[in-house]
Amino acid sequence: MKPIKVILDCDPGHDDAIALVMAHRSPAIDLLGVTTVCGNAPLAKTTSNALRILELIGARDVPVAAGCVQPLARPLVLGTADGPSGLDGSPYLLEPTTELVPMHGVDFLAKLLREADEPVVVAPTGPLTNIGMLLLKHPDVKEKIARIVLMGGAFWRRSEIITPTEFNIFCDPEAARIVIDSGLDVTMVGLDVTMHVLVEEPQFKRLEAIGTHLSKVVLDWLRFYEKLHRGQMGIGGALHDPLVLASIIEPSLIETREAHVEIDLTATHAFGATVADFWGLRGLPNNVKVASRVDSDRFFEMLYASLTD
Repeated sequence: MKPIKVILDCDPGHDDAIALVMAHRSPAIDLLGVTTVCGNAPLAKTTSNALRILELIGARDVPVAAGCVQPLARPLVLGTADGPSGLDGSPYLLEPTTELVPMHGVDFLAKLLREADEPVVVAPTGPLTNIGMLLLKHPDVKEKIARIVLMGGAFWRRSEIITPTEFNIFCDPEAARIVIDSGLDVTMVGLDVTMHVLVEEPQFKRLEAIGTHLSKVVLDWLRFYEKLHRGQMGIGGALHDPLVLASIIEPSLIETREAHVEIDLTATHAFGATVADFWGLRGLPNNVKVASRVDSDRFFEMLYASLTD
């Protein structure tokens, strides 16, 4: 089968790092390039992290361009799940020697899309700033986007009062609104499914048993990542971003429901919430496919396979 052409837009991030590993290692993916965005850390750090990760996994040939330094319409609020550097706990990662592509990430995205000989899957695993700006600045490239599979959104409720938010959407809700209202084929892989792919002791044992250099690196990342998650939420590390890549490789890994989704920009307690009408009660057309279920066992088998020599 012909590999799927993919551009990964990310803010590494431990789980972004594993998504990069899966994208590079899978024969089902033709990784055309990587763009970076602010989110888990400031842009300079997420960009450095992306370059360091790609060098570590032998992917120096994958071009990287740095994108937007802040959200479209508001101050940057940094994520906290990966430590101040965005990739804490990785002292063995050397400073990058690979040169960045000498153009802004948004323009590089447009260039890759225009040059592609077929429509490309765009996979944003961080805030949607670069993708929102791409659609504003280069609207002609929409026809070259096969679909967008993004990590973002939360549609479950902790109570009947407050709908929770998810960081990527919260960080740049204006950009997210541009993306989901673009008319493109958009799938949101959000917390409804990513919180079911948790790294706990059984997963650590499987990773230890693989025994490759790469599996040991990923195990090290996940040990640190799991401690942060455990301290903040009392659960193991959720592999949000790798699930995006896995669902591109194996679409049947997740189930989706179509809905009309809007984003709360009112600065209330639900600011940044993704509000879905699954039943068409408002008479508005569906604009998103929302991931609702995941086969977590199959996901982890895909992850283990990507780490085996």
